[in-house]
Amino acid sequence: MTLQYYKNQLELITLEDGTLHQVLTELREAVKRATAIIKINVPEPLPKDKNTFGTIYNGTLGVALVFLRLGEQASYVADGDEIPFLASEFHELASSRLSHSVSEASHLRPGRLSPLGSATLGASVLRILAAVTGSTLQRAASLDIDILHSATESAIKQGTVLGGDEALYGRAGLLWALLQIRQRCNDEENTAALTPVFTMIPRLVTVIIETGRVGSRDYRHLYGGQDVLPLMWPWHDKYYLGAIHGIAGILSILLACKPDELDDGTISHLPIIAETISELCKLTVENAGNLPSSLPIRSCSRYDPYIQICHGSPGLLILLAQTRNNSHLMRSFWEPGWDKAIRLGSEQVWERGLLFKGGGLCHGIAGNAWPFLLLYDSYEYGKEPMTLAKLAFKDRTGSVAPEEEELTPDYFLSRALTLLLFAQKTPPFHRRESRDELEFRMPDTPYSLFEGLSGTCAAWGEACVVIKARLRKKELDEESGGTRFEKRERDELLSKYLRHEFGFPGLTLGGLR
Repeated sequence: MTLQYYKNQLELITLEDGTLHQVLTELREAVKRATAIIKINVPEPLPKDKNTFGTIYNGTLGVALVFLRLGEQASYVADGDEIPFLASEFHELASSRLSHSVSEASHLRPGRLSPLGSATLGASVLRILAAVTGSTLQRAASLDIDILHSATESAIKQGTVLGGDEALYGRAGLLWALLQIRQRCNDEENTAALTPVFTMIPRLVTVIIETGRVGSRDYRHLYGGQDVLPLMWPWHDKYYLGAIHGIAGILSILLACKPDELDDGTISHLPIIAETISELCKLTVENAGNLPSSLPIRSCSRYDPYIQICHGSPGLLILLAQTRNNSHLMRSFWEPGWDKAIRLGSEQVWERGLLFKGGGLCHGIAGNAWPFLLLYDSYEYGKEPMTLAKLAFKDRTGSVAPEEEELTPDYFLSRALTLLLFAQKTPPFHRRESRDELEFRMPDTPYSLFEGLSGTCAAWGEACVVIKARLRKKELDEESGGTRFEKRERDELLSKYLRHEFGFPGLTLGGLR
């Protein structure tokens, strides 16, 4: 049997202030060292050779996205006089790895409209993000906005044709890009130029949802009623459930939309989204915390169930973290099975998340750690919405929801940081020095965003922000003497920290909304 993972025998870190400061120092150094390694091994492409930039998923464009993020997170990975120097270096590293050659919209392929997997669209999206988020705001190029507009028009005109909706290559990935740009665009000039694209978001949402309904009917026709979900989207003739190619990722992105964008004017999309989430949770609970990779479930004695973002429970945990951040959905539809799936799924990710494939995001240790960061935030800062959701559940059903008492903010943060620290033991960041060390596989694209060191570095940078926010909130808690946190939510410094959490690339937005 091929080795998939190592038994997790790691000791959970404690979360005292002193330990958190030590972890912050170690992760900061990891970001800086990883940056030096990536800088050497992913040199600046020749500007006119568009083919060398690749995609966001596993090419130089993904490296550029990581450096764009780190440029804004520089104050979390450095102190004092080092901050402006490091921020400038990150911005220069990003700019030199962006393709500045604008392709024509005719290069877009229907059914392949996610900027994660499309070199043309990925380059345009990154140039727009660089313009609206840089230290000196610039006007996004009209040609890039035109390409984004054309891609969105094409996605809507595609209608309910099956097979082009997942995050990596499909319309959900395009929706993520639109939402990301809108969230990060704060100046009037760029907002005005991009508004015609943003106004298309509700139609894109509706067509993705309608395709999910068609996919569900198609699945029922092919396989009967067993395990059919209310929303299903096929990819390469398989009905995947995970985050990169499947339902969990599509729903995570949909839930990042504004409430009115999840309503087409005649019907709210929230009920069918909630029903689908409930069915995914039931599948996970029935399988002892493992989300099957696809439906119908095919028994295979050769492999244990996947524990990775692209296929498996980590993708469901990302979805459930996003679900907890959507107050409208939680008040109307939350049920205890969602928390049970979080508990069982988290146990599986912790126990079997040290993947032989290494430290990356898509199928690696950092990818398995990131859902814990997202769940930490939702449990730490979402206590009042959760209380209201449980009261609403009692009103709807007459039942008091059982408590998953072990699920606390510290439960998730300790696991996230322990895994992220251990990810330093994987190549290409670390070379195995003795037989006593666990052996991890070198990724196919060792320095890329989703498979390699750049993604791990992005996770380390994000964790630095999370730790700073945690320490600030603790200060506020001590100052308040037990006053409810929600009354202190206007603290400017904590709000700034949370705004600088940028989320899992391609799947979630940053900060708490």
